[in-house]
Amino acid sequence: MVQCWIQRECCWPPAVGVIGVALAFAGMLPAAAADPEAAIATAIEQLGDEQFAAREAASQQLAALGAAAVEPLVAAAVAGDPERALRAVDILRQFLARDEDDLAAAAEAGLEQLAGKDDLAIAQRAEVALDFHDATQAVSARTMLEQLGATFDEAGPLGLRVEIDENWRGDSRALRLLARLRQLTYVSFHGVRLDEKAATVLSRLRRVERIDLFGTGFSDEVVADLQRRLPGAEIDVRKGGKLGIAGAPLMGQCLISGVQAGSAADKAGLRPQDIIVEINGRPVPDFNACTELIGQHGPGETVKLLVERRQPDGTAAQFSQTVELGGW
Repeated sequence: MVQCWIQRECCWPPAVGVIGVALAFAGMLPAAAADPEAAIATAIEQLGDEQFAAREAASQQLAALGAAAVEPLVAAAVAGDPERALRAVDILRQFLARDEDDLAAAAEAGLEQLAGKDDLAIAQRAEVALDFHDATQAVSARTMLEQLGATFDEAGPLGLRVEIDENWRGDSRALRLLARLRQLTYVSFHGVRLDEKAATVLSRLRRVERIDLFGTGFSDEVVADLQRRLPGAEIDVRKGGKLGIAGAPLMGQCLISGVQAGSAADKAGLRPQDIIVEINGRPVPDFNACTELIGQHGPGETVKLLVERRQPDGTAAQFSQTVELGGW
């Protein structure tokens, strides 16, 4: 009898605790409806409670509150308490799987914010949640990007290249689709203005080997942060100035092979077979150097070219030409 009583006594308090928390959770629902902000704040605080049952109840309440809880959960994830942070990310991950487009989009945006944070533990956990979500959505991502104006090309046997130019009809939210392309290795932007939200999206492209940013409007600080987050990627930045010439990168000099009609080069009187020797006094050893130097300038800026042209008698003559650059 004594042994039986002791066993019942030992089992009873935990059961009371679980039932009590469950009843408390049930009681929270009307309160949450009456004052959702207060209920969310209370539940966020309880995510770090010493009792497991209390933490579970708070997680369930926040999951039930849906979109209203997204921003407070993002804030909780970076507030410093490890338990709250892990649970906050997990709840946001649950929102991604809901069959509610607005909620999933809000959760995705929140996780992207966390993926861009300097706290690597939280950033990596958020990335894992996003990567799993992206994998489930990969089938339709390419089709949607193509419908918005992106063009695709094979970048090699193991990757894809995506080019986004002035035909792009999407926004930063649509760029999230890039992260769902499992074989993406090369992304090229031409004349598309991008904001810091877009930079956060691009920072998730861990497998990308090269990103071209031509005329995107990114500041030097944003580009530096992107390079820090993607140390294995080559990032080519050009401010959007366009000369409008074609050339051969392996020629060993900047020999113009073609001039685009109506371009800055055309208006300045440049011709095929001209050689650009200097740009603003800086030597131009090849075509790649020319494009890099031009890329340091924006549309409407002027550059001074030293050009070499073959004369009818076979001799070469050099002349200076000031050119107002066009844009991508």
